[in-house]
Formats: sequence, structure tokens, C-alpha cells
Amino acid sequence: MNAPIKHILAAVLGLFIAAGTCSGAETQVSISASNNIAFIGDKINLKILVKTTHPGVQDIEAQAEKKEFEILVEYPTEKRQQPTDTVFEKNVTIAFFKVGNFEIGPFTLRLIKDGQILESKTTNSVPVAIKSVLKEEDKDIKPLKPLIDLKGNPWYSLKFVLLGLLLAAAILFFFWWNKKRKTALPTPPKTPLSPLEELESRLKELADKKLAEKGKLKLHFIELTQVIKHFLHRQYGLNAEDFTTEETLYFMKTCENERLILDNLRFVFNTADLVKFAKFIPDPPVLRETDEKMKEIVVRYKLRVTQAVNPTGPNKEIAR
Repeated sequence: MNAPIKHILAAVLGLFIAAGTCSGAETQVSISASNNIAFIGDKINLKILVKTTHPGVQDIEAQAEKKEFEILVEYPTEKRQQPTDTVFEKNVTIAFFKVGNFEIGPFTLRLIKDGQILESKTTNSVPVAIKSVLKEEDKDIKPLKPLIDLKGNPWYSLKFVLLGLLLAAAILFFFWWNKKRKTALPTPPKTPLSPLEELESRLKELADKKLAEKGKLKLHFIELTQVIKHFLHRQYGLNAEDFTTEETLYFMKTCENERLILDNLRFVFNTADLVKFAKFIPDPPVLRETDEKMKEIVVRYKLRVTQAVNPTGPNKEIAR
């Protein structure tokens, strides 16, 4: 056999051996969705599976190449060790806020060991159609039944209307005459509450309603947002009730320097927006954290009032 042919065969044999060595560890990845047709804002559960024979893989990283959806909840990765391989399962809850046909994925999955990437794999993509809540034929909503044609003499009902008006006028006149007859001293005007006192009072009223405990989470966060924005209007002269969350936080940066207040407001506003517009259902830890954030805000403003009344007292460092 000629020497060149021997060299070629040796090179081919080496490639086969190298290929066998590289393919010794096999990894399979997949992605699936709970449904392929959904309405705008509906929750879609994604399941990402990784099955690998790589020894000692500790975790995986998942990253969407194109993300046209919002991630609502990302659960911890589950790891199951099997005799010959390791299985990772990652569950994510997403929602689309645009109408149309989309592709979920593909996702790039990275196998991590000791902080190093052992291998990267790309999943398939899942098609999904997002529809509007109203259908095309529902846009022009019409009455279910035809309007009732009331016939008769309108003057027959008019005499009862006039009689009711006379009776109401008589009752009003009696109350006016009775009030004028009394010579009681006028009630002194009440001292208006400060912005902080009104904030505490309205937060207590909201807590007493127990809307969250009754399952009325959306109404709870709507009223909470109104209470906060009314306080910002009184405290800073900011017309927050007409602003979006991002506009409110942007203008707050121009009139408030304390980092704790800004960060807590951002957390509460973002949580409220998810509940009001994305059908997010917060669990008890999130609700408790929201209440703690509001209590911290009240405490920081109270500290300012105390320092303003007693400027010579001990200085307390305010987190910026």
C-alpha cells in the first residue's frame, strides 16, 4: 500500500475516533406550550426539558432568541438524576399583549458546570395565535331584544311627576325652615389633615376593607394606586392621577432624592400594573411585601417630620 494512501486512511480513522469521543455525551432539548391559541393577556405555561448524559451538570440557562412576550412567573429549575442521564425541567408562565401570530422560541439552552458552559443547544419553536377579546362580529354590539314600544297618554304619568316634585319641594322647605329656626352655634371648621396624615388614614381604611382577603385583588390595587397618587399630588404638586406609572416615576426623580422611597414606589406601582392589566395573581408573600413597602414609605416621611420639628436632635442617616 502506498504511503500517501496510508496517511489518508490514518487521518480518516482519527476523525472517526474523534467523532466518537465528542459524541460520547448526548443532549436532547425540547419546548412545549400549554396552548397554541389564546386571548391577549392570557397565561401560557411553557415547559423546557433538557436531557443530557454529560456527567456533573449542575444547572441550565435558558434564553429566548426573540422575545415578543412578557414573563409573568419563572419557576425554579427542577433537576432529576437518572441512572444514565440527568433531566432538567424549567417552567415559565408568559403572556402576549399584542394580537397576531407569533413564535415562542427558539430558546438557547446552556449546560453549566462549575460556572463553565459545557454545551449549548437550541430548542424548537412553538407557534401561537393571540386573538382579541372581542371578535369581529362583536364590535357592533346590539340589544338582545327589540326596544319596547310604550303606548298611552303621557299626561296620565305627568300628574304623578308633578305631585312628586311638590312633595319634594315641601320636604326641602320644611328642613330649610327648621334649620333656620334653630340658633345653634356654627360648627368650627375642622383642621385639614396633612398629606402624610391623610395617606395613613386612607391606607388604614383600605386595609379595613380586606379586599385582598376577599379575592378582590384588582379592586384592592386600583384603590391603593389612587391613594398613593393622591398623596403625591398633595405632597409634591404632581398631577400623578393623570400620569402612567413610568411618567409618575420619571417626574418623582426630579422632586425626590431618597432612593428607598423611589424603589418602594416602583415595586408597588409595577405590582399593581401586573394585577390590573396582566391578570397577575400575587401570592401572600407578594402582598405582604407590598404592605411592608408602603409602611417603610410612611416611616421615612414621619422621620422627616420629626427632624423638621427637632432639627437639633440626633442625626439619623437617610438611605439615598
